[in-house]
Amino acid sequence: MNFHTKALSHIDAAKEALARNPANADAWKHLRNELHCALEAVTLAQHEIVETAPPDPPEMKPDFESHPTVGTAVEIPSEIQQHRETEIETEREADPGKSLAEALSDQRIASIQNTLSINDRVRFAGDLSDGDVKALLILCGELEQMTSFALAMEHLNKQVTPGIDWEDEEGAPFEFLQRLRRLFA
Repeated sequence: MNFHTKALSHIDAAKEALARNPANADAWKHLRNELHCALEAVTLAQHEIVETAPPDPPEMKPDFESHPTVGTAVEIPSEIQQHRETEIETEREADPGKSLAEALSDQRIASIQNTLSINDRVRFAGDLSDGDVKALLILCGELEQMTSFALAMEHLNKQVTPGIDWEDEEGAPFEFLQRLRRLFA
């Protein structure tokens, strides 16, 4: 069966049904049926073409008799050998650079609030605003409006609980300060 011809006849029938401006459910059903049959015929025609396509050329197998065997020593030209040794030295000297975690931790952020999880909000609020999460979020909004890190630090020191240790790398204030730095990176 020629599926190409069948597809064309169903497409023509669908065109005719559409040209008659289907006004009821049966007419639309007939149109959908013709389009569906056309789609099936096109799909079958595609597979028919693929199946009748010429076979792939035969796979070429190497001629092992003309190549050196395992017991034969192969001499590598000196230019290639020197180039390979240079590559090895270059690979050893390569500096690994920053890790992915370090690169991400230095990346600029658009908003401090968007980086805070619920746990972060509670933890930072406990240290910076006497446990008031709402006050912390207001402070974050104010800091995001600042134009420089220096102005933001000045504002932060005025707003937070006095006596905060910004240098303790294990503490929440230090981590909050890192996020503030990333805001102005």
